[in-house]
Amino acid sequence: MYAERVIVSASDIKQRAELLASRGLSVPGGESVIIGLFDDERLVATGSLVGNILEGFAVREELEGQGLTSELLSVLLQYAADSDIWRLFLFTKPKEASRFADLGFSLVAKTEGSALLEWGSPKIENFLDGITRRARSKDASCVVVNCNPFTLGHQYLIKTAASALKEDESLYIIVIEDPAGQNAKRGFPFDVRFRLVKEGVTECLGEKLMDKVVILSGGEYVISAATFPSYFTRVEEFASVHAALDLEIFARRIAPALSITKRFVGSEPFSAVTNIYNETMKRVLPGYGVSVEELERLEVSGMPVSASRVRALLAEGKIELARELVPPTTWRYIASLGG
Repeated sequence: MYAERVIVSASDIKQRAELLASRGLSVPGGESVIIGLFDDERLVATGSLVGNILEGFAVREELEGQGLTSELLSVLLQYAADSDIWRLFLFTKPKEASRFADLGFSLVAKTEGSALLEWGSPKIENFLDGITRRARSKDASCVVVNCNPFTLGHQYLIKTAASALKEDESLYIIVIEDPAGQNAKRGFPFDVRFRLVKEGVTECLGEKLMDKVVILSGGEYVISAATFPSYFTRVEEFASVHAALDLEIFARRIAPALSITKRFVGSEPFSAVTNIYNETMKRVLPGYGVSVEELERLEVSGMPVSASRVRALLAEGKIELARELVPPTTWRYIASLGG
């Protein structure tokens, strides 16, 4: 019988890092709680909860098969329930996926480097049912955008994608949702971003092209904290693994549901993580029948337009410089904030 306790002390944290490293795993970071099972003072198993994501499970190799993972999961599921969290995701190695499936988790996607499982409700099938009801045509293009905030660059990307549509084709604009409010912490909450996308797209496309456009939320399955945490944490070391998993979900589940055969993306001169994602996209998606068209970023005053630049200018109080980079719809919202 092993003693269970929350890991908080420096010595326990060190033991946990060493145990994870011994099993080829990294320390997740940002944990809500870390649980350890101890033989006297020796850590023999650990697991953690990061928001609604279960990560950092490791059991000493010689103790595998003794049900310690199940014991850890039971504790963490109770912690989640006490915190009113009824939907959980779990990252693990592909070879470990079946072990968690036996404990009530269902597989969302698996790649060579990682697997994502989920527990609770709603599940990915519910998400797919919802977006399928919005499907418009048998041939469609797609852009996936964060828009924190919506800029002239986003407007240019979307207008280019919409203008390339044939008579019977549609364009899906998928707006990334907030993972635990990360976008709000860095600038603009999801409800504001989604509204500014609608307003900015309507402003630039006109009635005829808008009839071909559907704006959707990406939920927890498109570049979210569950599918691609590196996007929000900027952990470049793991970006390619997370990108491959996110794109596996898009290629195998989302693209078929919406009959997407082309994805438009802007070039990425600033973020190393997003650039890794773009390169992975160009490598992975064509194998699933989805072509990728990368557009050079729109420039204003000789500089590429980016939402991060807008946020930086606003933080520095350079309001008029920020105004040059956003459409009137976004500017009206920024001006309404009084700064």
